[in-house]
Amino acid sequence: MTKNKIYLYLSIFLAVVVLSLGSYFVVHRYYSGVIWKKAQAAPELPKYFSVLDGLPVSSSEMVDPSVVVVMIDNHPDARPQHGLAAAKIMYEAPAEGGITRYVAVFDSSQDVAKVGPVRSARPYFIEWLKEYSGLYIHCGGSPEGLQKIITDKIFDLDEMKNGPYFWRGDEHDAPHNLYTSSENWNKVLDKKADKKKIFSNGWKFGDLNVSTTEIVNNLAVNFTSDYVVDFNYDPNLKIYTRSINNKQILEDGQPLVGQTIVVQYVKVQIVDDYGRKEINTDGSGDLRVLRDGVMIHGQWKKEGNRTRWYDQNGTEINLKPGKTWVEVVPNDINIKIST
Repeated sequence: MTKNKIYLYLSIFLAVVVLSLGSYFVVHRYYSGVIWKKAQAAPELPKYFSVLDGLPVSSSEMVDPSVVVVMIDNHPDARPQHGLAAAKIMYEAPAEGGITRYVAVFDSSQDVAKVGPVRSARPYFIEWLKEYSGLYIHCGGSPEGLQKIITDKIFDLDEMKNGPYFWRGDEHDAPHNLYTSSENWNKVLDKKADKKKIFSNGWKFGDLNVSTTEIVNNLAVNFTSDYVVDFNYDPNLKIYTRSINNKQILEDGQPLVGQTIVVQYVKVQIVDDYGRKEINTDGSGDLRVLRDGVMIHGQWKKEGNRTRWYDQNGTEINLKPGKTWVEVVPNDINIKIST
């Protein structure tokens, strides 16, 4: 046999082997269920969730945080404010002068460079602060508010007595230009560690758990004839954007948003010639909750030291994880809704 024939037969033999092996791998790849690629581990599901907003956190120590509550000005001359977007929970309630004031609730571990303008204390705002057992940051207060801080032994940081933890900015005129920061409040928490408490009594978060709802894409709260707060639902982003008198209020160029809007109806009365108000935060009352483009009718109840939200059947309503706005509305104010 010549060398040429030997090379020819050898080449044919190798070709047959290669084709056979190739056929074998193709058959086994597509018909034996074997996937020829590197195995990828399934993404690890979050284990821990903050009791403040229901969002994932990185460790069990972050589930129950210490809380800081800041009084924030909402006078037109105070806008745009700082820190509202970072707050985990925002309360808005009537104040004197036909406008509202904010209570911003933070996890003390948040990094927030500027919060304010900081304004004065009122008794009903202190009642909400007590639900979190946190540090209360304010600048002075009504006589009743300052007395309540003493009587109820509130852990507070008053600019009137603690000026170095605050500063005056130049973007607004006084008194609408007082600010603080997480760096400053953590100095106080480190110095007075014995007063620092952990918050664990959060609301319920999760998927919508009530069956009776109505589609509502816009809600308007007429606090006064010239002070109307709107929340508009964005079905693509699944969030509510906020505006005042049809003007979207921005922070650092971004709209203020929320995942859940709570409307809490309360009894409100004027208590002095200055127009200061008394708001009943105890007991129970009418309630509306908005999430995912629908509205739920229900009732709020102050149980122990925590206000909770229930549907008409008595089921505690799951809030959507993320930011919650609580709009505290006098009983005689109607809200306007549209689909």
